[in-house]
Amino acid sequence: MADEQQDNAKTELSIEELVKIANNLNAQVQQQNLMIRDMGDKLGRKEAENSQLRAVITQIQGGPTPPSVDDGEAKTEEE
Repeated sequence: MADEQQDNAKTELSIEELVKIANNLNAQVQQQNLMIRDMGDKLGRKEAENSQLRAVITQIQGGPTPPSVDDGEAKTEEE
C-alpha cells in the first residue's frame, strides 16, 4: 500500500512542472551539444597541427613528404 502511494506521488506532476522539467533537460542537452561541437573543432585543429608537424619532421629527417590534410580528417598511411 505504501509503495502504491509513492508511485502515485511520483506520477502526479502538474503540466507546468512537466514543462519546466522538459525545458531544463532540453537546455542541458543543448549545452552538451555545444560542448561536443567545441571539442570536435578543437580535435580537428589538433589533428591538422599534428599532420603539419609530422610533415615537418619527415622533411627534416629527409623522408618522403606525407600527404597533407586539407579537410581536417585523419588519413591513414594505406590511402
